Amino acid sequence: MAEELHTTAERLEIGGAICRVRAPQREGPHPLLLMLHGYEGDEDVTWVFSRAAGAEWLIASPRAPRRAPTENGYSWFDFQGGKTDPVTLQAAIGYLDAFIAALKARYSVDDTRVVMLGFSQGASLAYAYMLAAPERLRGVVSLGGFIPGYLTKQIIPPLNGLPVLILHGTEDEVISVEIARKNRDLLMAHNAQVTYFEEAVGHRVGAGGMRLLTQWLAERL
Repeated sequence: MAEELHTTAERLEIGGAICRVRAPQREGPHPLLLMLHGYEGDEDVTWVFSRAAGAEWLIASPRAPRRAPTENGYSWFDFQGGKTDPVTLQAAIGYLDAFIAALKARYSVDDTRVVMLGFSQGASLAYAYMLAAPERLRGVVSLGGFIPGYLTKQIIPPLNGLPVLILHGTEDEVISVEIARKNRDLLMAHNAQVTYFEEAVGHRVGAGGMRLLTQWLAERL
C-alpha cells in the first residue's frame, strides 16, 4: 500500500506553484500534510516522505518560487553572508499562504489538521511559518533543519503545546546537530510539545527517523 500511495500523485499547477498532490479517495475534509523541499530541491525530492503518511492525508509538495543560484533546483529564500535573508523569507511565507489558499479552493481541507513538514531549508521555512502564527498548524516536522538565526532573537509567541517533531543526523555535514539541539531547547522553553530524535546519519533521514515520522503523523490524526 505504501508503494502504491507513493506513485499515485498528480503533478499540477496550483496558485501559481508547480506541485505534486496526492488526494484521498474518500470525501473530505482531509488532514493536510504540506511538504517543503530543501535548497536546490524541487517538488519531487521530498516525495519519499509521503510514504510515512496514511491514506487519510491530502499531501501537497510545492516547488519553491526562486531558482537556486547554481540553477540546480529551487530555493525558498536567499542567504546574505551565510545568513537567512528576512525579506525573501517573508516573501516565501506569503507564497505559501497563497498556495494553501488555492489548495483549499480545490480540495476539502480540515483547517484544524494542517501539518507542515520541511527538509533542510524547507524546515527553516516551516519554522518561520509556525512562529508567525502557530495557531494555523496542527504540527511541524523539521528534518535536518534549523530555525533562522534572526528569528531566535525575536519575541517567540507561546506555542501552547504545538507538536513539533525534530529528526536530525549526528553526522550532518550541512547543519550541525548542535543547532538542532538548541532549537529543541528553545521550542520546549516556549511550551512546544517536542519529539526529538537523533540518528547516526548525515544530512538525511535514516530508517529509525522514518519509523518515528510514520508514528508521529498517525498520532496527529
